Amino acid sequence: MGGAVSAGEDNDELIDNLKEAHYIRSDLVERAFRAIDRADYYLEEYRDSAYKDLAWRHGNLHLSAPCIYSEVMEALDLQPGLSFLNLGSGTGYLSTMVGLILGVYLHCKKK
Repeated sequence: MGGAVSAGEDNDELIDNLKEAHYIRSDLVERAFRAIDRADYYLEEYRDSAYKDLAWRHGNLHLSAPCIYSEVMEALDLQPGLSFLNLGSGTGYLSTMVGLILGVYLHCKKK
């Protein structure tokens, strides 16, 4: 799933493309996406695919497409102080972005 957005050359370009396609609509979600480089969640030899709007899986590591994560982040209407439980969180990419929004009152638990 994914492929709805043009590939970027880096994290900022990917996010610009997600904004242009209206997947990222809020400043809060945009800041979380910009703070975390998607390539950091890839194995070194696969990082050339990090900025494509595609899901990636290698063994038990999994990243959904960026457009999916942005839709989830926008739909959750996250605010500082809320709780968040992510079951089967793959690499932790989504949980990390959510944690940035939840802030110092972090209630993020990975199972």
